[in-house]
Amino acid sequence: MSGTQDVNPSPLPPVRRVVTGHNPSGQSTFISDKVEPFQRLVPGGDAIAYHLYRTNAIPAKVDSEVAAGGAGLFLDEIQGNGSELYTKTGSVFRSVDVAPGSLSPFHRTESLDYAIVAKGSVVLILENGEEVTLNEGDVVCQRATMHAWRNDTAKYCRIYFVMLGAKPVLINGKVLAEEWAPQPAKRLEANL
Repeated sequence: MSGTQDVNPSPLPPVRRVVTGHNPSGQSTFISDKVEPFQRLVPGGDAIAYHLYRTNAIPAKVDSEVAAGGAGLFLDEIQGNGSELYTKTGSVFRSVDVAPGSLSPFHRTESLDYAIVAKGSVVLILENGEEVTLNEGDVVCQRATMHAWRNDTAKYCRIYFVMLGAKPVLINGKVLAEEWAPQPAKRLEANL
């Protein structure tokens, strides 16, 4: 193999994903149990993502292992789609490890996002300048708003996200569509 293997900069443990399903008799069974590989959210960046599950439609099709002939064989819709941040027609489940001193670009997705802070602390910033510090156990219902994430601490923060495709927001005749700020993420070394 040429090149070097990417090293996970996050000290947080990798994410183990357990998926349930059905055997050919209709009984529940475990069809997958493994530690998922990490990906960098942005190439060369410090944010680490674990892409955990994806559906391409709602209601979701959750019987692919039965059609495939049994447990252990299921259509894992994350395969080949893991780098997509969200889907407009289905759902995405992922975790993100936010690096110390990092600031994401401002962005809006056409999605309803449920975010759960599992470890550490992170600041959610809105485009009007409002900020809220979120700690372990806090949750956010992000409703297609322009926002950024900032980690003011010296430790990684882990956030779990469930993202559901949503209709675009319409305000005074203007569609608030997906948008990404032109500025790249910046490090906040002075805050550490």
